[in-house]
Formats: sequence, C-alpha cells, structure tokens
Amino acid sequence: MVEHVNYEAQINQMPYPYLPARGTSKKRKIGMMVAGGLIGMNAYYLPVKKDVFVQRGFDMKRNENFDQIRTLKNIAEEVEQNKVSTESKMILQQLGLSEDVSAITRKCDSLEKEVTDKASVKRIKDAFINCFDSCKKNTHLMDSACSDAYRAVKRNKFNWGVGIGAGIGLALGLMGSRD
Repeated sequence: MVEHVNYEAQINQMPYPYLPARGTSKKRKIGMMVAGGLIGMNAYYLPVKKDVFVQRGFDMKRNENFDQIRTLKNIAEEVEQNKVSTESKMILQQLGLSEDVSAITRKCDSLEKEVTDKASVKRIKDAFINCFDSCKKNTHLMDSACSDAYRAVKRNKFNWGVGIGAGIGLALGLMGSRD
C-alpha cells in the first residue's frame, strides 16, 4: 500500500526553511520587462511600407469624413429646431454652407461618396502613393494628411514594439527568477 507523505508539513517543521528573496526576483522581472520594452522601442525605426502608409492615410481620411458627417447631422437637427449654436454657425461658415437642411444633407452625401465611391477612393490612395514616393526620404516635405499618416504608422510600430518587447522581457524575467 502506498503511504501518503505530507511534504508541506515536513517543510514547516524544519528549523530554518529556505525562503528565496522575493524582492530580488520581483526586481529581476521588472528589470527584464523594462529592458525588453526599451529594446522593443527600436521598432519605431523600422522602415514604413508603402501599403501600410496608404491604408493608414485612407483610414484617417475616412474617419475624418465620418466625423464631419456626424457633426453636420447634429447641426442639421439644430437647424430644424431653430436653435443653431454659435459653434455650429462657425462650422457651417467654414464649410461654406448656409443654415439649410438640404445644403447640409448634400454636403453629407458628398463627404460619404468621397470615401465610398471606387473612383474617389482610388484617387485618394493614388495621392497618398505619390506623396510617399516623392517624400519618402524627406518626411518634412509631406502635406499634413500624409505627415499625420506617417506619424501614426511610426507610433503604431513604437507601441507594438514596446508591448511585445515588454512581454518577452517579462517572460524571460519569469523564467530567470525561478527558484
């Protein structure tokens, strides 16, 4: 018959049990995680690919258009209720629109068509491709939309690099702190 041995009780009865220093392993884990994150930050300097740049630029343009459509729909509701705020009047003036629901609706339709129509989408993407090709080495020559897209791609690479590097560093720290 197999006898059950209670090892935990035997360890607790020992006069001086070995207890690993908790602070050391915790510091090691944190250090490895920070080191991995710092190493991962170098992903920022990886080259930007043209297709990623073009897609990010188009996504930003599409989001900007849909934000404007949302804003214009809210302004249209204000116009219907004859309670147009000063901010809404300034937005309408900036877009060259009058306080007319039909004019606002036409503008919303044109903004939506700009990012959904195949020919318009191709034209926008071609503009981003041309900007990338001509300004690849000198990002300061890019227009604001292209520059924002380029920075967004770089920031995304930086964030992913830090996250993956910290994860790998934490895993190495956990493996190295085993007692």
